[in-house]
Amino acid sequence: MTITLGEPTPESAARLLGEVVFEKRLVGTKMSAMGGANPLPLFSLEEVTDFIHIDDYETALMSKSATVGYIEPSALARWVSEVLGDEGLAAAILERAAEGDNYGSVAMPIKELLLERIQQCREVLAPVEPGRDRPADD
Repeated sequence: MTITLGEPTPESAARLLGEVVFEKRLVGTKMSAMGGANPLPLFSLEEVTDFIHIDDYETALMSKSATVGYIEPSALARWVSEVLGDEGLAAAILERAAEGDNYGSVAMPIKELLLERIQQCREVLAPVEPGRDRPADD
């Protein structure tokens, strides 16, 4: 199912690309066979996006260092809505999470949503040259 995110305002884009204070952080869990489950504080949407991952099946079978960057989708959606103020993205995260029956099936699709929103924010905040409707591509 295709989810379309509306374009953020410049104010919203700046907030989404910024960092939050310690008290407003999101906590993800880095899971590994050898290291267990370790909480990690995350302070920005970009940090969250970089954190979400699942090592591939072969790595998980063959390596003691295979990891999963886990963030409960409902907690992520709540943080995006309440802390970052992006209710559209929060709803899209919940919609994407409802499409799968486990974290492995929804983590990367959720990450794609976050990457799309980050790209939208960068485009909104990119300087526009005089005489152009959109930012320069160079």
